[in-house]
Amino acid sequence: MAAAALGATAGTWAAQTPAYAARRRPFVAYRNDSYFRTPVRGSAINRARTRAFRSFMRRHPDQRDWSYPRINGVDGNMWGTAYAMGTAHDPIWRLTGDHNERARRLERRGFHAPEWLGRMLTGTDDSPLCVIDRASGFTMFCANAKVVGDHLIEATAGAITYHRSNGLDHRNPWSNDARNFTSRGRISDAMVIRRDLVRYGVANDTDLGHVLHMFLVETRTRDGHRSPMVGCEGEKYGFGAEGERIAIAPWVDLSRRRLSPEAMVIARTLQNYGCYIGDNSGSQSCLKAEQENDVRRVWNGRLGQDALKSISWNDFVVLR
Repeated sequence: MAAAALGATAGTWAAQTPAYAARRRPFVAYRNDSYFRTPVRGSAINRARTRAFRSFMRRHPDQRDWSYPRINGVDGNMWGTAYAMGTAHDPIWRLTGDHNERARRLERRGFHAPEWLGRMLTGTDDSPLCVIDRASGFTMFCANAKVVGDHLIEATAGAITYHRSNGLDHRNPWSNDARNFTSRGRISDAMVIRRDLVRYGVANDTDLGHVLHMFLVETRTRDGHRSPMVGCEGEKYGFGAEGERIAIAPWVDLSRRRLSPEAMVIARTLQNYGCYIGDNSGSQSCLKAEQENDVRRVWNGRLGQDALKSISWNDFVVLR
């Protein structure tokens, strides 16, 4: 993109934010003014960082073959996020393992989740799990999850964030709830593309309604971290601070990209809310969808790993 295009006003984001239909949107956690739910319209664009980001994505050896974000957890890929929404009618599950004191509630009192939860765990090297417990009023997250007993999951990196808060880790200066804790400040709900929100977006020509968490090919430890993150991984030599926010530029006309209805919802989200750099992917950069398998065919072929292939990294800008 020409340098002049990078100087275009970010204010045009507002005009491109779709109007929500009247039908009730599925539950989305945290306050309306939270980072998680705040659109990027009006945000200033960092032109120098944008150029550096695009150059890096062209040059990194694990990224050169992928000029767009891939989506994990679909098309037979098992690297998505196991996800469920729990209610008071669901059984109580508990975690075991070495977790932060603020996440001990997940061991002592547990969380509500459907009976089928254990059969959705991926068994991969990271095996992430995210559950929105509506009955208890929090979202839990953990990694390396595996069933080791009756409604008992062994895991690492237990995290808990309360829905009435702004969802930020207690170490973040802008957090409004001292009970919130996640690994390096990651927003658990941003780490999964939910099927119910995609379905709503398709029906109402809108987006997911929240920021996403990008698993980047490689971050740069020397760049450190910025909100919402409160820490970063070490010995990384790529691009970007963990927490740095990128978005599809407001002048990109998504209607001309021949996206599927499901991919359009995700692309709108990346334009209206963007994504923050939160983790190193270990391979090409990706987003994580709600994991499907033979137990629960979540997507039924309607969302593929390459659904965003008509979106280029050159369509993204880095925000200040």
